[in-house]
Amino acid sequence: MQQDNPSQQHAHSEEIPPRLPVLPLRDVVVFPYMIFPVLVGRESSLRAVNQALDNKKFIFLAAQKSSVTEEPGINDIYHDGTVAKIIQILKLPNGLMKILVDGLVQASIKATLPNEHFMEAEVTIKQSSIQMDSELDALLRHTSSLFAEYVHLNRNVPSEVLVAFENTKDPQRKVFYIASNVLQSVDVKQKVLELIGIREQLHELIRILNSENDVLKIEKEIDSKVHDNIAKSQRKYFIQEQIKILQDELGDDEASPELAKLRED
Repeated sequence: MQQDNPSQQHAHSEEIPPRLPVLPLRDVVVFPYMIFPVLVGRESSLRAVNQALDNKKFIFLAAQKSSVTEEPGINDIYHDGTVAKIIQILKLPNGLMKILVDGLVQASIKATLPNEHFMEAEVTIKQSSIQMDSELDALLRHTSSLFAEYVHLNRNVPSEVLVAFENTKDPQRKVFYIASNVLQSVDVKQKVLELIGIREQLHELIRILNSENDVLKIEKEIDSKVHDNIAKSQRKYFIQEQIKILQDELGDDEASPELAKLRED
């Protein structure tokens, strides 16, 4: 493990307990290095958060397989997730709680622990060292180029996302940053989170970005054609209206040079 790699130091700045409360999340995959607000309302989730607050604030975040499941059990969540630390808490009316979590490191559930009040599990940290070489550098450059193209093509992604990305230097941070900012479904993002090793993650991101960019280019082409057709229709309508006005003003004089010019247009 490289000591100068911020991605490794970040995860081990504090020792993570092997036994953690589990917080199921709807419609979101939280990656390492991602700071994310979570609204907590379910009784079991509130108890899990309170347990985390009493034990160094570490918590295991796992995405639900289905967002409609109201009281998810261990089989209703993905077993690969992210160990996070609660860095801020705000108690809201009606017993709700809003927490800010800082994703630390990939992890997976090794075993579930008996607990009647909230989900709790023994987790295994998933990490691999990064050895930079020409192949990895090429993969990073290619993925970064595809991500830049994605941001430019996708009107739903603000340009500031790309500015922040370009200021990120650590390779692993770049990978998780792209994964968290690509507008994709939970199961697609989950696949990236489950992969161990930056090269495998980059190959998966290249596949996702190539597919997304192809679709976005087609959508842009369709929009352009529709816009051109609308512009042509509007121009034709405008000319027809001009002809009608001139006919009213000049009578039925078909030899009028003004009418002849409009018909040529």
